Amino acid sequence: MSYETIIYEKRGPVAYVTLNRPDKLNALSDDLQLEVRDALEDAGWADDNIRVIVLKASGRAFSAGFDITSSNKVNAAQRRARYLKGKTFSASAWWDVFWNNPKPIIAQIHGFCIAGGLATATFCDMRICSEDAKFGAPEIRTGGPYIPAVWPWVIGMTKARELLYTGNLIDAAEAKRLDLVNEVVPADELDEAVERQAQTIAKLPATTVEYNKKLINMSYELMGVRQVIERSMELEAIAGASADTAPEIEEFNKIRDKDGLKAALSWNAERFADEDAWFKKARERS
Repeated sequence: MSYETIIYEKRGPVAYVTLNRPDKLNALSDDLQLEVRDALEDAGWADDNIRVIVLKASGRAFSAGFDITSSNKVNAAQRRARYLKGKTFSASAWWDVFWNNPKPIIAQIHGFCIAGGLATATFCDMRICSEDAKFGAPEIRTGGPYIPAVWPWVIGMTKARELLYTGNLIDAAEAKRLDLVNEVVPADELDEAVERQAQTIAKLPATTVEYNKKLINMSYELMGVRQVIERSMELEAIAGASADTAPEIEEFNKIRDKDGLKAALSWNAERFADEDAWFKKARERS
């Protein structure tokens, strides 16, 4: 497959999949999702020489989430269910290629890792981030349904409720405290930290790592994680269908249709300026 939105490289036992839409903060377009899936299938199932996969990103952010610019009138669940180049692509398929991949996947995170970008990173086996990383689901403030079904298992019910009821962001230190990430390092040490972890895993017997991953997955599946994620797809569709009736979303859509998506996002961000310390600081700097 010819790649236009990612960079796919293999160096020794490690495969590197780099999200490469830096001008769009690596928003997860339909084409990018398809290309990532293709690369993960190749590294995971087709190449026995690969022991570890690293998912990283170019530019100043890991990912700002699913791309909402390609079709403003179509919700995320519908976009991801399109037929692309002869393949059916669904949210469930996006999740499965990470969860069921026989190779461990390390997310190398810097800058914003939010919305669908954070969901994607959470599907990875490990997450290593730089000190400038920020995490959260701010898209729920614009009516974008976000059901990261594994969050109660990863960060606990209490914090999952807080983040999904507010759309607040957290920094790298808080992400580490919550076990959302495995390690936090200075930005100039991020490549080295990820490479060290990848090479360590690569030296283990491949079958040992693969079956340990299956064992961990099985323990969560017995607790119902697979059923919850499948059910979350239905809830996402229901939420997406009803979101436009909310007055806040009606206003957001009105501004977007008149002045564009950027203006609508700015309007919505200003609504929360008094509560978001990180936003206030950015506004003061500008």
